[in-house]
Amino acid sequence: MVQREIVETRVMDAPRDAVWRVVTDTTNAAQVLRGVEKIEVLEGEVYEVGLRWRETRRILGRSASEEMEVVAVEPGVSTRIEAWSSGVRYTTIFELQAIGPKTRVVVHFRGDPTEEAGAVQKSLVKLFGGIGAIATSAGLRRDLGDIEVAAAGTPNEMGSALQG
Repeated sequence: MVQREIVETRVMDAPRDAVWRVVTDTTNAAQVLRGVEKIEVLEGEVYEVGLRWRETRRILGRSASEEMEVVAVEPGVSTRIEAWSSGVRYTTIFELQAIGPKTRVVVHFRGDPTEEAGAVQKSLVKLFGGIGAIATSAGLRRDLGDIEVAAAGTPNEMGSALQG
């Protein structure tokens, strides 16, 4: 059983290198992404395969922390991040494409029960997949908006932005 993939796309009014800097700046994610409350780097110092961090997000009104790991990087083009929680492997892929002075960003997200997931966990993934998919899709759209604001160098609603 596989949770369907959620895909969100946004054309950003910012150059690809600026968008890439924001997407890969995990240290400052809590200042850029409204949904992220805290980041703790666990292993690694630069954005490359093996970088691990604990990310605390506000999801459906509750704080939830997950350990994330960069598992693939094609600098300036794409990155794949994975997290494992309660028998589910979560995968997020960012793909960037320059369109003149703008950038098309496609983010893919999916959750796949692992072999270790029990029947109850698999049933819950299926049962709450619809609710979770709606919340996840909304969160991804919000993140993409926050990334664009930061990459364009204008302050977001929290009054901060990354400038490259």
